[in-house]
Amino acid sequence: MKKLTLSALSLAIASASICAQANEYVIEKFAKPSAQSVSLILDPAQEQFSGSTTITLEVLTKTKIIELNGEDYNAKLVKLSGDGQCTMTANALKTGKVQLICAHEINPGNYTLTIDFDAPFNKQSVGLYKTIDHGTPYLFTQFEMSDARRAFPVFDEPEYKIPFQLNITSPSNLKVFANTEAVKQESNNGQTTHQFATTKPLPSYLVAFAVGDFEQLPVKGMPIEGNIVTTKGKIALGDYAAKHMPAILNALEQYFGIPYVYSKLDSVAVPEFPFGAMENAGLVTYREDILLIDEAHANQNAKQSSVSVIAHELAHQWYGNLVTMKWWNDLWLNEAFASWMAAKVTHQLFPEFESNLSLPQNNVMDADARLSTKPIRKPIKTEADIMDGLGLAYSKGSAVLSMVENWIGEDAFQQGIQAYMQQFAFKNAEASDLWTALAKSSKQDVASVLKSFIEQSSFPLLNITQDKTKLTIKQTRFANAGVDAPAQLWTVPVVIKYGRGDEVKTAKILLNKPSQTVQLDFEPEWIYPDENAMGYYRWVLPTPQLNALLANAEKVLTPREKRAFISGSDALLSAGLLSGGDLLKTLGQFIDDAHPRVVGMALGYIESQKGVFIDESNEALWQKYISAKAQSAITKYGLVAVKNEDPSISKLRPQLVSLLAFEAQDPAIIATAKQQAQRYLADSTQVDPYLAGTYLKIAAFNGDAALLKAYQTAFETTQDPEKRTNLLVNLSYFKSAALQTEALNYTLGDKVTASDMRYVMGGNLYKKERKALFQQWVMDNYALVSKKLPPFVLPSLPNYLGGGCSQADLDKTTAFFAPKVEEVAGFSRSLSKLNESVTDCINLRTREVASVNSYLKTL
Repeated sequence: MKKLTLSALSLAIASASICAQANEYVIEKFAKPSAQSVSLILDPAQEQFSGSTTITLEVLTKTKIIELNGEDYNAKLVKLSGDGQCTMTANALKTGKVQLICAHEINPGNYTLTIDFDAPFNKQSVGLYKTIDHGTPYLFTQFEMSDARRAFPVFDEPEYKIPFQLNITSPSNLKVFANTEAVKQESNNGQTTHQFATTKPLPSYLVAFAVGDFEQLPVKGMPIEGNIVTTKGKIALGDYAAKHMPAILNALEQYFGIPYVYSKLDSVAVPEFPFGAMENAGLVTYREDILLIDEAHANQNAKQSSVSVIAHELAHQWYGNLVTMKWWNDLWLNEAFASWMAAKVTHQLFPEFESNLSLPQNNVMDADARLSTKPIRKPIKTEADIMDGLGLAYSKGSAVLSMVENWIGEDAFQQGIQAYMQQFAFKNAEASDLWTALAKSSKQDVASVLKSFIEQSSFPLLNITQDKTKLTIKQTRFANAGVDAPAQLWTVPVVIKYGRGDEVKTAKILLNKPSQTVQLDFEPEWIYPDENAMGYYRWVLPTPQLNALLANAEKVLTPREKRAFISGSDALLSAGLLSGGDLLKTLGQFIDDAHPRVVGMALGYIESQKGVFIDESNEALWQKYISAKAQSAITKYGLVAVKNEDPSISKLRPQLVSLLAFEAQDPAIIATAKQQAQRYLADSTQVDPYLAGTYLKIAAFNGDAALLKAYQTAFETTQDPEKRTNLLVNLSYFKSAALQTEALNYTLGDKVTASDMRYVMGGNLYKKERKALFQQWVMDNYALVSKKLPPFVLPSLPNYLGGGCSQADLDKTTAFFAPKVEEVAGFSRSLSKLNESVTDCINLRTREVASVNSYLKTL
């Protein structure tokens, strides 16, 4: 709800009296705060709350207006105390700002601003929101990016980094947690007021609190106190996080060279949460299926996810919290750095997870190549601007940081980070400040590399040719075939791996021109242009060199390099540099690889290409081809786990089982899935944790009304967050139109939270007829869907309905959402991106379907 009601104190101000602004969403700097206290009366059993806030501020220029942020609340009294004090009136702007107006001019100087207010608890998982878990109400906060303003009046921009002091009054039988420890508690008439210690300087988006009937588990072994905090009945699942959090925190302290600076570290498992986690200083909040793990029965995927997200959020305690961006255009760096740091810590502490085989760039380079994609450092006005490409920011940013670290060396990179932290501790900084620190520590032109990748969209395509011992490298912008992309130039650290016989060497170059040459030590038998897959670029070799590399790939490439090779080959198809048939031939070569993670990636890309090229004429060919490829791996690894098997095999098996069920329609697999699904419903610990989700999906697709009801009942009653998420996701896979509709209608009720609604969307895209039903259902129920979805999710809704390779789906989606672009910031961007994506897919299919069919017919 984009509205602020100020019934008693509203004042219309003519637009001519408002200063023109370069960014109407940014607070005009009439004043700046130096400290803020907030007092709230919070009862989760109610639907409203009330409070007051006192802001110590400095008026910077003679003015009648002070601007701050506010949404959704009703202000009752606004007073400015000090020389020339006044009772102020207020005017709410559509930009999320509030203008507080004094009848006379306010002179520059120090003042105290006091505001009384009340507001409803939010119902879309943002701001100060209420959720009900197994019949018990709780209150949580989620203030990033710009939702602290929904909870209390505040200067809600990251540049305003100030101490906050919270006082929360709630029923005495409830617990209250905040960023700092409670220093005083007073009880009266069944209510307790909790006075919390003043925080160190924080931007408003890092302020957090929670109220409810919580359980807590002390985390031992940290230099400060901390707890795992859960809703009722779940605290036993906190042991895994409590056991490993001290080691993660210690690794980060060692890396940054600065001890953790906040007074405590509580970690809250939140049953309704719009993101994976949030790094609030001293009170980190997590989606509960990430923080709460049944260690005895969870698979390695769940454990790795938990460790990685904890490491990500704790890295933010330094990068983001201790040193904070000045404005949201550098949010990419916050998230990229935390993702990069989490990967480093996870691999350091848990090498058995093989997190080093995850290549974040593979997830986003396809989207990054499109003309409609913006750079990850870009101008920001609204929350829709922030959310646009945020996933790209995480993955591209972390991949680019890895590339730079690989170029300048780990020691120089760490030294630069430590110097940066020391210089800007408790302050705000910009991306260029980090570039400067890294350049100083490494004595390299780091800024030219980072600026070229961060402030431009897309990435370079390196065309490499060989003349005996000399390589010529030419760079152009990567673009899909037929796309007229503008010319761009990058500064690219390139590390080429090459070999002859048993001899393997590397050659390094900083490519900053359209074309450069590299002299090798000998004439190689094979060349791999991206040692250890650290570069954020694609590459292409002439056919003889490519064939030589393929012939040697098994023995000379690491699993990480093979996975990058697979992804890169898929990209070359999009660019028109590899035919569809040749891509399938290349992917097929890796199906028998020694490493299951390589096999899984090859199968995944085969499935992806099936989605592009399948039609009625070749459906049987695809089914035969994919079934045969899956069967090859199953013959090698089996359908049932063996004792002490390599976890990478266990991670591959669900993909194989799914292919046999959905592609080969294997009746034995389907029967097993149905039986295992019933077993999971009765006792989830009795089912292979790697296969549980796959069994639930297969059973749902082949299930009846009774099974749908059983899924819903188990979803509503389980105390196991992972089981709850498993069931939620697979509610979307029931096949018949009646059951699919019933599952969709279920999401509009009170059993599925706003933040969980997305989890039931993805499965509805499986099969053309099911996608069509889902598309029509969303359009018929748009008013309810748009009201329930979190506001930052709504702009992505067109992507669910119009994605893929169907012009008809795109046209219908565009016709529906185009009239709504003015009312929802972000719809216009989503439709533009969607149009480009679908057009590219259609063009690819038209161009390569003959080649694909020709290859499939040879098998």
